[in-house]
Amino acid sequence: MEQAVSLSDERLAKNEILFRAVNERLDDIGAATSWSKATDYLCECSDTSCIETIELDEKQYEHARSRSTVFFVVPGHERPELERVIEEHEHFLLVEKTVAVDTVKETDPRSDEPRPA
Repeated sequence: MEQAVSLSDERLAKNEILFRAVNERLDDIGAATSWSKATDYLCECSDTSCIETIELDEKQYEHARSRSTVFFVVPGHERPELERVIEEHEHFLLVEKTVAVDTVKETDPRSDEPRPA
């Protein structure tokens, strides 16, 4: 059962959700134009003023998108009070939300799509 979520935690989660939505659109554009190289995506941290990008190839991006509660962030942008680091890579971290979990699951644009194994 998810713990009670404060309004500020909910707002921070919604910031991450916004970045995820933008990145999904970038991914759609890349797929439509048959990009075969790595693509720059926005850091999905909770800081709305963040403009840093993370280069991911298709496999890395799909791996991050395989779970609704996972986001990719620039190292140093993780917030231990909101998420836990589940993978460390050279240029990015994968973090899993520990608060506002229901919100991030409900807003996942891929929630009705089958997840890759």
